[in-house]
Amino acid sequence: MFGIRSLPRTLEAALRDMRHAKNETRISALRDLARLAETDARERALAALCEVMISDADLHVRAAAALALGDARATESRDALLDAARSAPVQVREMALAALGEIVDARDEVVVQLLEEARNDAAPELRFQALIAQNRVCHATLLERLIDATRDADAEVRQIAYRLAEEHVVADGAPLPEPLRQRARAALRDDVASVRLAAAILLARVGDASGAEVICAVVKKEDRVASLEDEQAALELAGELQLTEARAALSRRAFGFFGLFRDPLSWHARVALARLGDEQAKTAILRGLSAFTRDARTIAVAAAGRARIREARPILRRMTPAQADPETVREALAALETAP
Repeated sequence: MFGIRSLPRTLEAALRDMRHAKNETRISALRDLARLAETDARERALAALCEVMISDADLHVRAAAALALGDARATESRDALLDAARSAPVQVREMALAALGEIVDARDEVVVQLLEEARNDAAPELRFQALIAQNRVCHATLLERLIDATRDADAEVRQIAYRLAEEHVVADGAPLPEPLRQRARAALRDDVASVRLAAAILLARVGDASGAEVICAVVKKEDRVASLEDEQAALELAGELQLTEARAALSRRAFGFFGLFRDPLSWHARVALARLGDEQAKTAILRGLSAFTRDARTIAVAAAGRARIREARPILRRMTPAQADPETVREALAALETAP
């Protein structure tokens, strides 16, 4: 009844399994080849990955080989990836673009030009992947390029454009160009809910609450979005922006109906509620600080910091490393020190 976990393949075993009839076995062997590329077998491992990317009978396997080259940071395979990105079937081209984004920088003018061309390709998959690769290769100049992407015919491309813009303004502290702000405001009326939400999140991150209705619609589940990460951001922003109209929906999501039907984002809903001053949510978070397990207490510490529950400060100051993760405690206390 207890399965024996298979050992990592040797180089010879991985090369042998690359000729296996089953696609799953060949894809599994690719992962071992990417790992072996970090050893003294690098040259043979990368050569095998390139061969699979070029000639395997299955496109899924070829695409996986291209991605494995990116995981292995295979700068030696740049030319093979370039060829694949230019002339292979779309599924393989997409992953070759992703791999190139991992192994080159803005000094590689050939790849920079290739990504610019892919950003205007007829295939939406390539336009999507080109933007992500450009975010890595041409990070410093991407914001201006994103304006065109927000007009793309494909909803996923429009959505990723706003997500990447959010990354720039949040992680890098870059100012949001006014034309991109105007595009985001226009996108609040997009036909697709995920695009509307991505635009609303971007605006909220720069202090613009014009997407509040869009955020509330997602919190209330009037609009459905596929990304749990974006839905989580909507709940958090409902608290940060003090969207009192979302309070009833947050309460249902935080505590369910009579304690039933627990929402997968109930923790985030409680934090948002607490930021809105909800006493039940604050009490639940404070009670978690004395939970039975260290993990549960650490989660409550993070919630207290995010919810800006000032009553938690004396408890957090007394906490020992055995009670909760020290770094999480420090972050929560720092958030509470700056809380209004």
